[in-house]
Amino acid sequence: MNPRRRFSFYARGLSAAILLVAISGWETPTFAQTKVVIGTGKDPNLGAPLIIAQEKGYFRDAKVDVELKYFPTGGDTIAAFVGGSIHLGSSGLTPTTHLRARPYPVKVVARVSDISGAQQLVVKQSVKSLQELYGKKIGLLRGTASDAFFNSILKSYGLDASKFEIINMGPTEMLQGFVRGAVDAVSLWEPHSTRARKAGNGKVLVSATHSFLDGKPVAKRVYGDHSVLFASDTYVKENSAAIRAVLTAVARADEFIEKNRKEAVAMLAKEFNLEPADMADVMSVNRYTLQLDEQMAADMNHLARFLHGLGRIKSVPEAHEWIDPAPLKAVRADLVKLQ
Repeated sequence: MNPRRRFSFYARGLSAAILLVAISGWETPTFAQTKVVIGTGKDPNLGAPLIIAQEKGYFRDAKVDVELKYFPTGGDTIAAFVGGSIHLGSSGLTPTTHLRARPYPVKVVARVSDISGAQQLVVKQSVKSLQELYGKKIGLLRGTASDAFFNSILKSYGLDASKFEIINMGPTEMLQGFVRGAVDAVSLWEPHSTRARKAGNGKVLVSATHSFLDGKPVAKRVYGDHSVLFASDTYVKENSAAIRAVLTAVARADEFIEKNRKEAVAMLAKEFNLEPADMADVMSVNRYTLQLDEQMAADMNHLARFLHGLGRIKSVPEAHEWIDPAPLKAVRADLVKLQ
């Protein structure tokens, strides 16, 4: 699908869902606390700890009946959330920021993962510097983390934006275009970037957290992105026990991933249909944690300003106003580091 049509389809669907709720006075359906439906993408950056918590029985141990529902895109997850078919959602910051800026009373109750390292600029093996890409075609998806990440590369590495030819394309088109040589570099995220590297004789030149310009990783954070767990303001107020139970289970899943990496890799590789080695690579650039901190808040604000500057959103939501740390503080106060 053409990227512009894809964005238009997402926007129309999201707008219609929000209008439906608006007509009813922002009321959201009331759900029994014994059952919690969580929506997420079939994406290791978004759903890995949730899957571990389900497979290992951590939700059951926390006495909460969780159903995981998978959606193809973050926009679909948001539409399902607004439509009332899920209670909580796990998605990247871009779709959730779009929703909050409508405005819509959504609250971030925890982080799922710091996915900054999963944002990567993939080039051919022969490319040694960013300046070699001047005059070349760069594939990215406008108005998303792909776009915001490349914009951060330009600023952090002092590059002239006018010297690149930007091609607006979705992740599948980026992968195909890179393999065919239709584009010279792609601003992608895992696991798409791993597939691009393997299929297109590529390598990561820079990521949002590291530079590989000298052939080895050097820490250099240029952009921050996160997957977050969110709920409506009403649901947070009326179902705090259920949210605390979910967070308790996911905290155990994070600990399992940290201490039992080999088993976690095997479980998730099967779930996401990836080779174990590729799954291990994806997980190595994610930091699975519920932690709420000032870096995450700053990254949320940065993205909101970027999207507003593009005209994608009409207001700039301030992170501290839509992060609700109370449920996490009740479960793991040590993971709340907001000022």
